[in-house]
Amino acid sequence: MDFNHFLTLFQPDEQFKSRLGAAQQLWEQCSQTKQQAIITWLETHGRYPGRNPYFFILDFKPQQMQLSYAAYYDRYGTTEERDGWKRQFLPEKHTTIYIKN
Repeated sequence: MDFNHFLTLFQPDEQFKSRLGAAQQLWEQCSQTKQQAIITWLETHGRYPGRNPYFFILDFKPQQMQLSYAAYYDRYGTTEERDGWKRQFLPEKHTTIYIKN
């Protein structure tokens, strides 16, 4: 993913312009999955005023989606793993869920 696309979406405040070099180095060290998750978040939620872009990238944690066993079956009509969903058994709750990063 292109760092300039990140900057276009993020629109950093003038006070953080001196941190853009460090932010770009950090961006380039991120996996494509994390970069895409950041871009998707910014496209969904808009710019993040007052936030240092370096620390936004550093602190960003992609959210994990979760479905119950029943909801997964309702959606796919099967319990087989599909579309990046992974089955996970929770022994403490004696139940199965599906997760997707």
